[in-house]
Amino acid sequence: MSRCRLPAVRCEHCGATRMGDAVTYDGRPSPHAPRVASESVREGHPGPWPSCRHGVAALADCSDWPVPPACCPQLTLDPTP
Repeated sequence: MSRCRLPAVRCEHCGATRMGDAVTYDGRPSPHAPRVASESVREGHPGPWPSCRHGVAALADCSDWPVPPACCPQLTLDPTP
């Protein structure tokens, strides 16, 4: 039986382990554990919390920065004001 192992890398922001490469095939940092942004995360974001053209709110990453929703992965969300 073959055992295929994915490389594990640590997040440079929070130290959490991500499975796979640190970069996606299109050159962006690979996300890990994006979650629904809580009310406190949305309030702490400078300006309104971003959403895509479909009205779907962005998820939050480990540093509480917006992550584009699955329906618009090409959308660039800038975490800085």
